[in-house]
Order: sequence, then C-alpha cells, then structure tokens
Amino acid sequence: MKNAFAVMIALLALGTLYVILNDNTSLFAKESQSGDRIEVTNNIKHIDLDLENSDTEVIPTDKNEVQVDIEGKGTMTLKGNGDTIDVVVKHKWYEWIGFNRKSNVTVYIPKEYRNSMEIDIGSGNFVMAGESDSAKWKLDELSIDMGSGNMELENIETNVFEHDGSSGDLVVSGLTTKNGKVEISSGDVELSNFEGPLEGDLSSGELTVTMNALKGDLNFDVSSGGVNLDLPENASFKLNGNASSGDIFCNLPLKNQKIEDGDISGVAGSGKYTIDVSVSSGNVDIY
Repeated sequence: MKNAFAVMIALLALGTLYVILNDNTSLFAKESQSGDRIEVTNNIKHIDLDLENSDTEVIPTDKNEVQVDIEGKGTMTLKGNGDTIDVVVKHKWYEWIGFNRKSNVTVYIPKEYRNSMEIDIGSGNFVMAGESDSAKWKLDELSIDMGSGNMELENIETNVFEHDGSSGDLVVSGLTTKNGKVEISSGDVELSNFEGPLEGDLSSGELTVTMNALKGDLNFDVSSGGVNLDLPENASFKLNGNASSGDIFCNLPLKNQKIEDGDISGVAGSGKYTIDVSVSSGNVDIY
C-alpha cells in the first residue's frame, strides 16, 4: 500500500514537472512577448502601468499608440478598458524561484499624450524621461505607488504629481507641477530642479528638494525621518515651523526671526509664499 502511494506521488510530481517544462512561462523557460500595441484615441484619459518585479523604461514616441515589449520571466497584459489603457506585468509563484526573476519591459507612449498616468511598481527599476528641459513630457496627472525598487524621472511637467512610497528610492530631475504631494513611509525621495508647490508627509525616510526658484507654498509634516530643502538665496517666504520633538534649522536670513522651544518663524524677502513645517520627530534643514 505504501509503495503504491509512493508511486502515485512520484507520478503526480513528474506530471507537474512536465506541465511546467512545457509552459511558456515555466520556471525554466523564458517568455518573450514583443510588439503588443493598442491605439490611443481621444477617449483615452488614463494610462495605468502595474509592474511587478520588472525593469521598465517608458519611452515617448511619435506614434499614436501604446506599445509594450517584454523579455524574461512574467506575463504581460495590454488592454483597453473604457477610457483607460492598462499595462500589467505579473509573475506566477514558481517564477520567483531562482536568480533570473525579473522582466525587462519597454513601454512606448505617445509624446503628445496629455492626460493621466498611474504607475504602480512592486519592485525593480523604472526609468521615464521627457525629451529635454525645454521640451518636457506634459501630463495632467502623474501618480506613483512604490512598494520598493528604484525609480528615475526626468523632465516632466504635470498639473498634479503624487507619490506614495512604502520603500525604495525615487530620483526626479526637472519636475514642474501645479500641485505636488509626496508621502514616504520609508525610503528616499530626491527632487532636483523642482518647481511648484509641494506637500510632504514623512512617516520615515528622507526627502531632499532642490529648487532653482520658489514658485509655490510648501508644507512638510514629519513624523520621523528628515527633510532637506535647498532654496535659492533670493527666495521669498514666510516660515512657520513647529517641532514637538526633533529640530528645524533655517540657514537663510529671516526678518522678525523667532526661535522658542524648537519652534521657528520669520520672513525672507517679501514673504510671498508660505513654508509650513511640523515635526513630531526627525529634522528639517532649510538652506
């Protein structure tokens, strides 16, 4: 009886192995999908990228279509759903075993697309850039949800920019926005040549912002972690800083400066914009 049971288990194991070996997305095989595309009509208001454990590059193109190329593990789905185009890259459970687990994904999106884009990355690397600082990629809204991994953005202009990071590193160069918001549970965010208003909410992690010109109100709420704010010397703002624990430093000259019990206030230049800082723990450096 025991021998019959052992034989049955062995046959089931061999059958399972046979299925995996003959599956295009198996543990041992590489899946390669190229050239999948869908037209971008005037009805398309959203392009959503859901990328699981992938190294991805988004490239602006003159063609009026979204095209996706994928190499490596994983399966890709490209589909239209009403006013939305969805790009989804997923992996089966057994594809997480081994060393070569990632997909290499290239997404081509029309450079004239101006509506909303949502990016959700579980892990891996992500790169997206406009043509140049004088020819930025213009979007109505860019929303990012990072589980982990690394993301690099360059030369982007939006009406709304939102980032929600559980972990991982985000590096953005040349971002212009009318409404910016960064939430960090952990990880690091670096915004260089940033232009526009910004709201930062840090549970932990590090936020570094460099501005060539201050052109909007800033609001930072720091539970823990740190904010480094590099402003031009001629920036005009009114600073309101409150620290229940932690530190707020401002190395720029302030008129009517007042420092008391960790709180700091004062005015730089004409005081055109407002910088509100609240620190429960951690630190904020303004320089």
